[in-house]
Amino acid sequence: MSMHLPLITLLRGDTAALGGELRKPVTLKLLLPYIIAIVIGCGMYGFAIGLWRAPLLGVFVAVKMPLLVFFTLLVNGLINGLFAQIFGSGLSFRQTLMACLMCFAIFGLMVGSLSPIVIGMVLDSPSPDSPDSEASYRMILLTHTAVIAAAGIVSNFKLLRLLQTFAGDAVVGKRTFVAWLAGNLFVGAQLSYVLRPFFGNPGLKVEFLRPNPFQGNFYEAVWFMLRGALGAQFLTFFTVLLMIFAPFLLLFELLRNRRRQKPATIRR
Repeated sequence: MSMHLPLITLLRGDTAALGGELRKPVTLKLLLPYIIAIVIGCGMYGFAIGLWRAPLLGVFVAVKMPLLVFFTLLVNGLINGLFAQIFGSGLSFRQTLMACLMCFAIFGLMVGSLSPIVIGMVLDSPSPDSPDSEASYRMILLTHTAVIAAAGIVSNFKLLRLLQTFAGDAVVGKRTFVAWLAGNLFVGAQLSYVLRPFFGNPGLKVEFLRPNPFQGNFYEAVWFMLRGALGAQFLTFFTVLLMIFAPFLLLFELLRNRRRQKPATIRR
């Protein structure tokens, strides 16, 4: 079997074929196509991300982004294995790690295919030396955060049917999927903050790692970026939006729980 065939099967979401892949013994031949997809795809996208600040940062990020994926796989693969056991998905720890590797391979293929678009956006943006560099930096960071999050969601969703098939129960498969998705996004986002810079703040020098990688966290940084991008009224707008929608979400959850608890009527 040629190296590209497992990736075609992966992108098609062929549940039967992917299930067969998970049941095979782990060998380098089995892992190699997925590893190559991650290294090349994430490396291309990483170079496109860092290119706006400087070509050297593009090279740095091309190295760091595949490392970020493999670190996330190492940390979250074990956590996902625990979730798989707790929810009764039918996946062993080895199969969970393999499924996560497949998921990240899809992610690498997706972001790699988007790298030419990102390069075009970078070339069309004001340079880091321009007066509008701060605004450009914020918009580039928020855009890439959204793209990476969307690619992560889609790549996880591709394996939803596989999880449901292994579990033999659609509900168990969905619960496992949600736990995996939340864990991948949370761990991956924070590790990306530790391995910064990726986007390259125009006010800071180009370097492989910041001297204070563990100071602060990813979500705090995004919060301040949103405040800077949307202006001083951001907090007021966010608070009002939360006050409007929170009661409706609470009411919806109460009605759904009441429907579940309502005893079924017996027809005579």
